[in-house]
Amino acid sequence: MGGSAYLGQRVWSDHPKQTLSGVLIGLGVALFGTIAIIQIQIEPVGTTPTLHAWYPPLAVGMTGLLMSGSLLLGLWRWPTRPEYSVLGLALGIWVGYPNLMPNSGYTNPVGYLLVVVVPLLVGYILWMDIWPVVRSDAVNGLSGRVGGLVAAMFGVFFLFSAGLFTVNPEQGVNGPTTAFLTTASFANPLVVWPAVEFYVPSIPLAGAMSVGTALLIGTLVGLIGLNASLMTAVWQRSLELSSSGGILGGLATTGATACCCCGPAVYAVASVFFGVSASPLYWAFINPASPLGALFFATAVLLLLWSGSRFAIRLTESDVYSRFT
Repeated sequence: MGGSAYLGQRVWSDHPKQTLSGVLIGLGVALFGTIAIIQIQIEPVGTTPTLHAWYPPLAVGMTGLLMSGSLLLGLWRWPTRPEYSVLGLALGIWVGYPNLMPNSGYTNPVGYLLVVVVPLLVGYILWMDIWPVVRSDAVNGLSGRVGGLVAAMFGVFFLFSAGLFTVNPEQGVNGPTTAFLTTASFANPLVVWPAVEFYVPSIPLAGAMSVGTALLIGTLVGLIGLNASLMTAVWQRSLELSSSGGILGGLATTGATACCCCGPAVYAVASVFFGVSASPLYWAFINPASPLGALFFATAVLLLLWSGSRFAIRLTESDVYSRFT
């Protein structure tokens, strides 16, 4: 993927579609290669890491930093746009929620409110700051198709990296033997949600999805797809204007941010090299009391919004420049 981006800058400067095809193929190979590793990962040992005692103070500290930082940054940078500070506050509470609420807050209305409010705030910010650019001529059909394809690839990746889907279901006494589709309740994200479980032995494919998880993954996938679409539009416009500086930086920012959402996949890769000794890393993401997974989610949302805003601003500036030249 990085090689394709480099060639696009140095060799394929007159063929943006060739560059984009190389980047997308590289991204697809990386994502599906990681999925393959996840399917053969070594099962972690134990049930709770020894670091469990550190989760509450870490969660409180991270929550305090996120909330205070959001307030200060909002007052300094966006004094007339309170939605930015509110989003930061909501994400800060999200990180510390399991450790701050009684009984982990599994049935507390605040948890349901958080999971609904965060996507709504993200959508409102996108509508105000980025959607006008998306609707303009700056984003063409190719950009939209690239964004949709990247969103679809990351959607599949998240489903498998988070353990929601698997093509290597449990075998043996407790393993399923016939196809089924049933309802269940999952305590993730934050609170208990209605969910659907299924198993298709002919593939084989097993999976589960809750309402809350669908909202969370939908938010991330939408942000990643939007970033990919805007990045493609910027790349095309930059090639036409012979002003390509910073595009690779934007590409790296978006890619690194997207991978920030893939914390559960880290254990799968680590277990290949370190075996069961990587188990604490697994529990650091899976244990609901751990703030690490929530921190990855909060960081990804904020950075993807920032990255999308950068691309939108650049497209707006290029349109203004083209009108006066």
